[in-house]
Amino acid sequence: MIVLKIVAVLPAKRGLTGASIALVNVLLGIVRVYGGKVRVSVITSADALKYPTVRRLCGEGATCSFLRIDRYPSPIYWLLLAVRLLLSGRHDVAHFSTPKTLLFLYPVAQLVSRKIVLTLEGYPPYELKDSKASSRIIGMVAWLSGLRLADRVAACSDWLRRVTVHTYGFGSKVSVIHNPIEYDRFSGDTSRAGGPLVITARLHRVKGVDTALRALAEIKRSSNKAPKLIVLGDGPERGRLEKLADELGISDQVEFLGHKHHVERWVKSAGAVLVPSRYEPFGMPAAEAGAAGKPVVASATGGLSEIIVDGVTGLLFKPGDYAELADRINRLLSDEEGMRRMGERARERVLRNFTPETIAPKMLRLYIEALSEQ
Repeated sequence: MIVLKIVAVLPAKRGLTGASIALVNVLLGIVRVYGGKVRVSVITSADALKYPTVRRLCGEGATCSFLRIDRYPSPIYWLLLAVRLLLSGRHDVAHFSTPKTLLFLYPVAQLVSRKIVLTLEGYPPYELKDSKASSRIIGMVAWLSGLRLADRVAACSDWLRRVTVHTYGFGSKVSVIHNPIEYDRFSGDTSRAGGPLVITARLHRVKGVDTALRALAEIKRSSNKAPKLIVLGDGPERGRLEKLADELGISDQVEFLGHKHHVERWVKSAGAVLVPSRYEPFGMPAAEAGAAGKPVVASATGGLSEIIVDGVTGLLFKPGDYAELADRINRLLSDEEGMRRMGERARERVLRNFTPETIAPKMLRLYIEALSEQ
């Protein structure tokens, strides 16, 4: 007997954002744990079918509508999403993964749902500080509007909740619900000694890939050799980063493979995973590495410190400090047994805290709390 109906709209015209993938993982957990009592409906466009997590969610019981509208201009694209949401029937909760989506679809969401929930995945004052003034203004307006319009907000980390509430308020409606990752996809037999270092990231300045390149150059300078690094991802910084690797004399040690939908293939074969972000509200690659039993070397920023226990499941370094990152990489790679133990403990921590099944009850409580408010 269905007692709760949830609908989510996931724009995918230029691919799914990390925020949308996180919401897909939340919904996957709800379907698995409460499938007989909670109905999950997803409205998206055909491009979302490229993502294994989306296909799995739909295959495991969610009702999915894939609209073939990706070729249309953005105004028509959003209009067709709104029409499909309007025709989707009555729901208890409409859950959005980004403030922009909530803002665009808010009038329709009010008509078809009792409550509106927003997953908060970022902090624009950090993310947009290098953008044009117009982009910063639009981003902040959308973000603040989303916070105001949502009945409840699920921040992806305690760090993000604290910085948001301290600066802008909304403390009564913002709760912490960490992002789950698709544990089954990354777990399995991942034993491999001497694998390369791996980074999975959008190639933007905030992701700190340049810090990793400088750390490799520092290692090569001091020891005359450097570990291999595989970079999975694409973005506006790719050309500059490839040029930097060449200038630093490490282009032979670094492979830029572009965006990959099946990053688990490379994560499972890694020796360790790097997350060198200057800013990171959560850090799903760190949790995915843990699921694969891999130690992580990450910057001590944002939500990463909530995933990684320094010296236990990985190593932390000061954001942007390539010399300290080089030291942490050397320390890790010089102790194969220590790497193995860190990987095992990382896997245990992720299994306890960051799977869809462990996050689902927390999100369900948030839904129920929202519905109980007048």
